[in-house]
This record gives sequence, C-alpha cells and structure tokens, in this order.
Amino acid sequence: MTDMEIEIEPGSHSETVIRCAWLVNPGKAPRKNIRVTIVNGTVAELCEAPADELSQIADVAIMPSFVNVHTHLEFSRLPAPLAPSTPFSDWIRSVIQYRSAGPDGEQFMTDGIRSGLHESRNAGVRLIGEISTTEHGVSTLQQAIEEARISGVSFRELIGFSADHVSGQLNAAGKHLETTPAIYTIADEHQLVRGLSPHAPYSVHPELFEGLVDIARRTTVPVAMHLAETVDEVELLLNQTGRFVDFLQSLNLWDPQILAPGTAPLRYLEKLAQLERALAVHGNYFGPAEIEFLSRHPHVAVVYCPRTHAYFGHTPHPWQQLQSAGAVVLLGTDSRASNPDLSVWKELQFVASRKNVAPVWELLPMITTSAAAALGFDEEDFVVKVGNRFHAVSLPCKCDSASRLNATLIRAADVTDVSL
Repeated sequence: MTDMEIEIEPGSHSETVIRCAWLVNPGKAPRKNIRVTIVNGTVAELCEAPADELSQIADVAIMPSFVNVHTHLEFSRLPAPLAPSTPFSDWIRSVIQYRSAGPDGEQFMTDGIRSGLHESRNAGVRLIGEISTTEHGVSTLQQAIEEARISGVSFRELIGFSADHVSGQLNAAGKHLETTPAIYTIADEHQLVRGLSPHAPYSVHPELFEGLVDIARRTTVPVAMHLAETVDEVELLLNQTGRFVDFLQSLNLWDPQILAPGTAPLRYLEKLAQLERALAVHGNYFGPAEIEFLSRHPHVAVVYCPRTHAYFGHTPHPWQQLQSAGAVVLLGTDSRASNPDLSVWKELQFVASRKNVAPVWELLPMITTSAAAALGFDEEDFVVKVGNRFHAVSLPCKCDSASRLNATLIRAADVTDVSL
C-alpha cells in the first residue's frame, strides 16, 4: 500500500474503516497500527489493528483537524510576501499600497478571502480566526465558511489613532456585533462568531482601545490585538520616538500627547485580561514583566506566527519562556503578505524542527485543542476519539518506530483532509 492510500471499507449504516500506521492526538503518546471505525461520520471504535489486518495498514499518520487562530485572508492571492520586510513601517506602506491597487475593492477582497479559506480548508483547518477589515469582508467570510463547512471567528479590525476617529470606530464595532448573542457561548459547527480587533498600539487611540475593551467585556466577545510585534513599536510606547513617529507624522497622525511616557505592552495586556478571552498576537518582544503577567492570566493567549516572525528577521521569540512560565501560546499563519502559504501545519513543523523543542504531539495543542479553547470552541472536538465526528487529516508517515516518529512528522509533506 502506498504512503497516502487509506483503505476504506464501506459497510452497513454508512460504516467506514481506516487503518493507519499512527494515530497522533494532541498531548498524547502516539498510537501505532490503529483501526478507526466510523459510523455515519462519527468515530465508533478506536483499537489496535488485529494481526491479520496489519498488511492493510496505510503508511500514514492521522491527526485531528487544525485551528488557525490568526489570519488576514484578504491577502491570500499574493504569490509572495510583500517587500521590503524591513523596516516594518515600509512594509506597512506596501500593505496600504496593495490594498489601494485592487481594480475593484470589494471584489478584490472577496476573491482573496475565498481563496484563502479554500487554501486553509485544503490544509486541514476546521476553525479559523480571521481579521476582518470591512463588513463586506465579514459577509464574504460568513458565506465562505458555510460553503466550506468550517467554523470561524471574525475579529472586526478597528483603526483610529487620532481622537476624532474614536466615535466612528466604536459605532463600527457595535454594528459588527449586532448579530452576536448578548451572552457568548461555545460555538456550534459551521458557525461564524463575531469578535473585535483593536489593531495595534500605534494605530488605536487609547480612548478607542478602552472603549472597545468595554464593549467586549459587556458582550463577552473575544478580542485579538497585535502587540509587541516590533522593536519600533516598543520604542514608540516607551519613549514616543523612533520610526513609528516618523511614519505617523508622514500620515499627519502623530500627536505626542496621545501616548503617556513609559507606556509598555504590559498596560495593554492588563486591559485585555479584563475580558473572558483574548489573543495577544505576535508578542515578539514581550519581556519578563509581560511573561510573568501572562503566566497568571492564561485566558490571554499569545499567538506566535513562526514563519512571519522569520520573514521580518526578529530576534528569537520568547514562546518557550512563555510556555515554561505557564502562559498559553498558540500558532497562527498571519497572511500571505508575510508568509509563503496558509498552512498552520507547516508553522508547527517549522517550530518542531528547532533544537531542544518538544515532539510534534506535545506541540499539537497549539493548533488544535488549546487553540480551539482560546477562540471559545470546545477543545474536545479537536481530538480523534470515540463519540466525535471524524474530522481529521492524514500525512505520509512511513515509520515503524516511535523513536523516529517525530523526525518523520517534521519532514513529512503537507496534510490531506480526510474528514468524513
């Protein structure tokens, strides 16, 4: 049997049997030579394959479907990341130029979102956290996730660094949440949940940030914010100097009175911690104070985007220090504006290939169970187990030894969705 051949035996009551070399669940020791029996789309039995069935085992590993907690799908038609990668403010200019260059703004965005969601679905993603920049983008995402039969959170991006933008952006946030229940509950399959995304400290006035946190607290919706992404951002917060001052001045947005001297990323984390759940996206330059705070507030999860981090040439990310301290760290892809593709599995492989890193199955919660919980979904739905719907991926895995399994998974090709 070839690497990607999974023998499926149809039977009565829509029964399907899959025999795989390895079953890899998040945070669990891998299981070898497993037979999975699925009835009407639900896992009915998981057991070791009998001796007389070993010849039918496919050389593949089966894992639960993935969660990508941080994307910007509108950039998904880019063939390569935008340049230059440094300084970061010049990359932002490239983003602005790309957005303005589309021949038809709404159609341009629609095509990007649909393309990115299709790519994500093919890469094994069943739950996605999307940054939505317009209500048109939200409605496109709503339709696309229903067609793809996955779930998502639409984090409505709010931007306004000057005081005269605060009221309008708060109104936009309220409009976005009109269809969200007053009490936020665990989301159902194929549902789009609405959340908020105050973009970043250099693009959101403190009064706007406070107002958005207040709205999110009252409506119990999730929040995602880019934070401590660059050295320049930290310099802006602490000293009100550096490249971001020049950038904001070039847009006629700089006001030295907006940010109080000595402001640090910790101040934003303290506000986010007032919420039921929040994502601190990137966190490339979180220091000891932020790490200690996050260790005590695990409902504020850090989203590390490994290949985007590498593209911008940042210093090593503190994700291991964060995890060791007890903080929650998840993986995201960011966008094709800074990443070659939208495979969150490749993000995990990138991390797992570094020295002195835990094996793949111990890292897997970062793109499955822990990631689902951070978005407000049931983490147990992202485990292959009896009683669950069979939402899974497979990948080539010709390996007969647990001691070599991790290296095999790190080198394996991208995944194939085998959900029923």
